[in-house]
Amino acid sequence: MNTKIEQLRQELSEKIFDQGFHWKILFIGTSVNGTTDIVSSLSRSLRNLGHHVLDLDTSRHRILDNPLRRQGGMGPIYVRLEKIEATIDRFQPQVVVCCAGGLTFTEEDAQKLKDRGIVLVGITLSDPDVFPSIRDYQHVFDVHTTNATTAMDMYRDAGIFNTVYFPFGIDRGFVTQDIPANPSFDADVICLGHATNRPDRNEMMTALNEKFDVRTYGRGWEVPDSITVAGQEMVQALRGGRIHVNFPLTRAGYINIKCGVFESAGQGRMVATGKFDEMSQFFTYGEEIIGYEDEADLSRQIDYYLNNPDEYDRIVENGFRRIVNDHLYEHRWMALLDVLRNLGRDDSVRISADRLEQVRRTLSRSYPRAKKVIVSGFYGARNLGDEMILRSISSTLMDADEAVQVYVAAESPTQVEASHGLQAFDRKSHAIAGYQVKTASAVLLGGGGLWHDYTFERGGGLPAMFTGGTISMAGFGILPLMGKVLEIPFHVVGLGVGPLSDHYARQTVKFLASQADSIYVRDPDSGDILRSLQIADGKLTVGPDSVYAVDLDGTESVVSDEVQQLRDAGYTLVGLNLRPWGQADMEVVCREVRDALVDLSGQLTARGEKLAVIALPMQAGPRMDRNVIGEVTRRLPKSIPTVFLDRGGELSLEEYLGALQSCSAVLAMRLHAALIAHRVRVPVVGLCYDPKVYRHFAEVDRSADGLDLTASASTMTARLISSIAEGISENSSNLIAELESGARSALDVSAQSIAEANAVVGVYEVPAANEAPARRKAAPRHDLAAHFQGVVSSAAGLPEMKVGGNPLLKAGLHRLELAMETDVPKSGMLVSHEGSIKLLEQRATTIQMVLHSKYQNERALGKLFVEVDINGQTFRQDLAASSEPVELNFITSGKSALPIRFRVVVEGEAFRARSWIQATTIALEIVGTKPIPPVKEDSLIASRGDVVTTGSR
Repeated sequence: MNTKIEQLRQELSEKIFDQGFHWKILFIGTSVNGTTDIVSSLSRSLRNLGHHVLDLDTSRHRILDNPLRRQGGMGPIYVRLEKIEATIDRFQPQVVVCCAGGLTFTEEDAQKLKDRGIVLVGITLSDPDVFPSIRDYQHVFDVHTTNATTAMDMYRDAGIFNTVYFPFGIDRGFVTQDIPANPSFDADVICLGHATNRPDRNEMMTALNEKFDVRTYGRGWEVPDSITVAGQEMVQALRGGRIHVNFPLTRAGYINIKCGVFESAGQGRMVATGKFDEMSQFFTYGEEIIGYEDEADLSRQIDYYLNNPDEYDRIVENGFRRIVNDHLYEHRWMALLDVLRNLGRDDSVRISADRLEQVRRTLSRSYPRAKKVIVSGFYGARNLGDEMILRSISSTLMDADEAVQVYVAAESPTQVEASHGLQAFDRKSHAIAGYQVKTASAVLLGGGGLWHDYTFERGGGLPAMFTGGTISMAGFGILPLMGKVLEIPFHVVGLGVGPLSDHYARQTVKFLASQADSIYVRDPDSGDILRSLQIADGKLTVGPDSVYAVDLDGTESVVSDEVQQLRDAGYTLVGLNLRPWGQADMEVVCREVRDALVDLSGQLTARGEKLAVIALPMQAGPRMDRNVIGEVTRRLPKSIPTVFLDRGGELSLEEYLGALQSCSAVLAMRLHAALIAHRVRVPVVGLCYDPKVYRHFAEVDRSADGLDLTASASTMTARLISSIAEGISENSSNLIAELESGARSALDVSAQSIAEANAVVGVYEVPAANEAPARRKAAPRHDLAAHFQGVVSSAAGLPEMKVGGNPLLKAGLHRLELAMETDVPKSGMLVSHEGSIKLLEQRATTIQMVLHSKYQNERALGKLFVEVDINGQTFRQDLAASSEPVELNFITSGKSALPIRFRVVVEGEAFRARSWIQATTIALEIVGTKPIPPVKEDSLIASRGDVVTTGSR
């Protein structure tokens, strides 16, 4: 152990970075390689500066349009504004960052965001290799960054003047993380990276392996026992190797500084890299890292430093010190954000005067350093009542203290982030929750009915508190208890308590309540239950349900087209809300409700009116409210039209309000369906399945309308007729207003106690693999009007290569892959797929395809060629010429089947290498189809390479 490095590491772990201002930043990207990915590091580093960051992971959020099926950092991949508009409306970012992956906006969407004053930043991390694919799309950003100085000139030459240099670095958490040593990774020399189609890397490391103890990590290595590593193993591998070899050459043949240099130096190890000028801007050769000219020079230096430990220690200490002083991603962000603040003061970024004024106005506001408050509840499960609770709690917290950034422990984090603009994580993953709570200033539990014994036994009973339960009060109690272990305040907000007849459930609630710093319950009965458990009055506040505090004045109601059509046609609209309930015979309930509505329709008809039913589910999902309501509406006569509000399975508060305000009365089971209807002064007849529903009707002086769930049809009809005629009484209206004021006051008490509490200055470390959400796998394509069929594989000149069942030869509906199984490609060898492209419609069509190849090597030029022949139109390119994807557009008049041949042919003997399988691995993918006006003849257009007409086959 190097004691100086460990001392520097400890000092860094205690350091707080703060630039003196804090913005709301929407960060869009995905971490392809997990928690140690550059995108993850950049997101954490922004948080470590105290900014209010909302991270939208594009592997979970379906917000992208990739028309050319780009990958590997290539663009353009468009972020679709309509998919993030709700998030932006709720979060109100000052800055939107598109981080890597070829992400950009269309001209129209970018302008809409700029018109709102939002500053747009694009981050490119794979220049200069990806430059040709993104150069025409980066001008939409106010500021765009590149990771390569080489690319700076490319952008200027292309007439793009918004690009600044944003070099690689490393985030502090990657440097300070405490990872146990693993002796199995110990080695004198290592290289961590991929070597597929990189013979220069293989030649160097294979030669070094003959002289030293060498380990290589990644794909494509020819050094024996190579493996891939990630997460904790990646750090162990970095710390296990004494000298790390870095190759500055990119796949496209550019010299570039790599992120691995910073990762290696940041783990206190010696970096050996090829010498080039750009590197000297970051490290001093011979003092902080070492540079080499060739394999012989590198071998000599490795031997020297391995045998001179004092010199080794001097250089690695200097390199590590340079990292923590200058090369963390926190440093990179501070430099970039200074560029944004100082736009217009030099000509490094060109921006119009009007836009400059707009940017300065947006960025002039600074929030306090972000203060993380976790709100845990049944959120993101598409229950509109719970979503209203979250809206009221989160807005109250942020209104009371603008430093607060709410994080939600949710059932569906993606749903919460999209609809509320709040950062969220999976409540049921206690490992993720444990990571998140370390940086929290407070934990709130609520609201809703979470402390009851309906699900106590089903959720695992008392042991569930210690065995990772996810439901009932035990499951909801684990997160706040982890916080209490770390001395983080725990508040209960807007909770309903009871029924609690089970002894162990009562004791569990008693224990959890005793740990809370404050408790706000939503009704007097809940307060009485807690007092019976000896919970002190000093920490207890009794107030109305927090849904009374939802800001309806600030919510614009929307009347759907279907509802408006019924209104225009003169129907009397009655809302209907039912829910599944296992403790009652819902078949009987549905029959009585159906009879009541038919009777109501008859009475309305007798006086010249007509009835329509608006189905008002509160819990989305085919097996939830919609299913029960459907049992009623399916049995209604055709003379009673029905409109379901949850179109597409989604619920919107704005449309819900619009529908309620269109109704003359509502028949409802759920508490929050009744409550929100009463708030907009629409009378409700309740079917009370739980004491909380009876209590609600009593508190608004409408007990006569709070019926038993088993009420008869005639009773329901009578109360509906009365409600339609009488509406909401003045007394009820006044009581509702008092309840609204009381809910706001009760929430203010909780919010103020959090605002006055000391903030935890969070430092975001690298999460373990189980502390981070899993990436969503890409969904299969179902929208293509063409596919491959009848594909037959073949090979020639390759006697050792079997064709049938060979995993190197793959033929799917939309993707063909092949590779050549040889160590020495020789003239006459070939591998091929032959078949046809089937058009689903016989009409003129453009078939959009991408040819994927990752090989580029000047030594192999003129030896191997890839050919794609479609109905006599042949594309041909030297396989070794470029690793950039080729776009192919085949324009056809509409023939139902188009013959295709896809192959690699060898026309000259190449050098011997074990990596030729990887080098010749190519794929042809159908990525899109587009109907076009009629054409007379077929044609093939390629973004690169040669196309010739050879005649129909």
